[in-house]
Amino acid sequence: MPQPEAFVSLLRSEPGYISGQALAKKAGISRSAVWKQIRMLRRYGYTIESRHGLGYRLAGQTDLPVPWELARVLRTSFIGKHVVYKETTDSTQNIAISLADRSDSHGTVVIAEQQKSGRGRQKRKWLSPKGGIWLSVVLKPGIPTAKITLLPFVAALAVCDAIKNATGLDARLKWPNDVMISGKKVAGILLDISAEADQINYAVIGIGINANVDSAAISARLDGTKITSISDELGHSTSRLDLTRSLLENLEHYYLEMEQQGVGTILQKWKKRSDMLGRKVAVVQNNNKIIQGMATDINDDGSLLLKTDVGDVNVVSGDIHVRY
Repeated sequence: MPQPEAFVSLLRSEPGYISGQALAKKAGISRSAVWKQIRMLRRYGYTIESRHGLGYRLAGQTDLPVPWELARVLRTSFIGKHVVYKETTDSTQNIAISLADRSDSHGTVVIAEQQKSGRGRQKRKWLSPKGGIWLSVVLKPGIPTAKITLLPFVAALAVCDAIKNATGLDARLKWPNDVMISGKKVAGILLDISAEADQINYAVIGIGINANVDSAAISARLDGTKITSISDELGHSTSRLDLTRSLLENLEHYYLEMEQQGVGTILQKWKKRSDMLGRKVAVVQNNNKIIQGMATDINDDGSLLLKTDVGDVNVVSGDIHVRY
């Protein structure tokens, strides 16, 4: 049985219709196997027309970030050269972590159409229905262990730029790792690491983007967080293949920039895309302590600098609420 990419190539090579018999001969399979391939490709989002007496014709491409389509369009040196694709899984992050100890896992990407147990920050559940972009990337950074907290800033920049490049929407960044459109969350980032005192064994970055999903349905199951999706903002769906390609290319670009030039330029670019610096915010910490003040800067370690009534405060973690 040929792989999906091989069968798609057969259909692409024909300018018009090709009979099932001819497809079977070229692919070296039976007529019934041809029908199974056609059904599978339709499930993957390809539009394949069929006409009695003529056969089949590839009439429309998929917008799904399946491995063989990413391989055709992705222009990276290492990120996405190995892609694990699942229609349904518990968590792309869990799969990526299970692969991370392998010597050749650097740059491996795990993508799922939907997740049953997607994770967000602080062990929260991340709702991941079909239509979104849910992926995890394995990296083995050559940076000091103390700088590992800056990786989510790299990922956030990549997501922000990918959304702008692919859709034209004005995506902005909110500390520590949210991507926003019009004050509503459209994407989030999760970081899992394995590190020793002087060495990072691996880092796994999880990225979730509400691409073509119903944000109202997601919001109804959350605790008041304002959610949006790219399709809701545009009024129509977007190509997840194009968005994923741009995301992975930008992620590699900023990752290499951080390794080669340090974190300074990354933080400066992050600040330019921020929608919260210079605004009054409230940060809710794990112990339900609330710190209020003006968000004035991001420190070199990624912590947030707040100007409060009692002086400057460095905030390492928490949920931030911006007064728009």
